[in-house]
Amino acid sequence: MREWLWLAIILGIVGAFFAYDMIKNLQTERNDVSISINDRDVKPVSLSIAVIGDTHLTERREALAAFRALLLEIKASKPDLIIFVGDYITRPNRVDNISKHREAVINSLKLVDPIPRAAVLGNYESWSGADKWLAEFERLGVDVLENEVTILETAKGPVCIRGLGDKFTKRFRYVDYPTGCKELSKLTITHDPAGAFDRSVTGLVIAGHTHCGQVSLPYIGPLWVPSDAPSLAHCGLYQDSIRTVFVTSGVGTSILPLRFGTQSQWDFISLESFE
Repeated sequence: MREWLWLAIILGIVGAFFAYDMIKNLQTERNDVSISINDRDVKPVSLSIAVIGDTHLTERREALAAFRALLLEIKASKPDLIIFVGDYITRPNRVDNISKHREAVINSLKLVDPIPRAAVLGNYESWSGADKWLAEFERLGVDVLENEVTILETAKGPVCIRGLGDKFTKRFRYVDYPTGCKELSKLTITHDPAGAFDRSVTGLVIAGHTHCGQVSLPYIGPLWVPSDAPSLAHCGLYQDSIRTVFVTSGVGTSILPLRFGTQSQWDFISLESFE
């Protein structure tokens, strides 16, 4: 009888720990990251970049209000540049009015103005009509990049942003930087980090998509990560001889409304590049 009592106590403690971790991990936090790059293709610069991705917003008024409050929090941190890496909404079959929801989400991104921003689509936008998302971004005057390059003026000078399509939904197509970017700082953004490992992609890449596994068990790691990127590049910072990849854990959840061992977060990157 005493053994059963001790077992019940231990199981209760373990269960409480798991419950605490899951509740805490759903509360979005700021994650500060320092990245140093020694890359002759990147002009020396000190740049702060806010990254937000995988919000998976439902139509609930509370969800959109929380998202807008988060955008204002990010704006108040005064980054030089804000990057959105896709998966703005939840599963399309859980949305009653996708057109209205799409408009509300895209309009919300304007809250960070006048801070320069760049955005790409994720797999959930592909699954709910990528062309419709691209058209709505254009109609509402919010720039989004789909296998193209733009130059944004920041407080630290111009930055060439290359937005590559989502590899997971086969919208990825490699594009090179134009000659006008030769002397400028460069940054690639994409949704699925697998796009960072296309043989032609080099330099700094920022991605999302993985949720860092969303459920990651001690000593085991993530149960499943939907990406063909190398496992070391499924979460956080990865560097090799030709590229530096940062993968955000993201804000929201997909499939299951929980996180374990992975934190809901937006990221504030302090970038130092030098030759």
